[in-house]
Amino acid sequence: MDKEALTTRLPLLEREQVPEAIRELFDWLERQRGTVPYMFRTLAHAPELALGVAAFLKPLMGDGALAGWYKELIATRVAVLNHCDY
Repeated sequence: MDKEALTTRLPLLEREQVPEAIRELFDWLERQRGTVPYMFRTLAHAPELALGVAAFLKPLMGDGALAGWYKELIATRVAVLNHCDY
């Protein structure tokens, strides 16, 4: 989706607009995923919430019984089946 065409109720924050702890989270997401998901750009308005969600998702989406990449594939398939933008 073209970021310029995206309409949101809250602006998607950029790295230079967030506190240091969120910059570190943005950097980690960039290294891990190649991008900072829109969800975290929005959650950055509430830094404590963004850090809490990230702490919850790290073990959930990391390697375990299933590899992290396989969990991402499942999440993408579920989004497609539900006609959701991923």
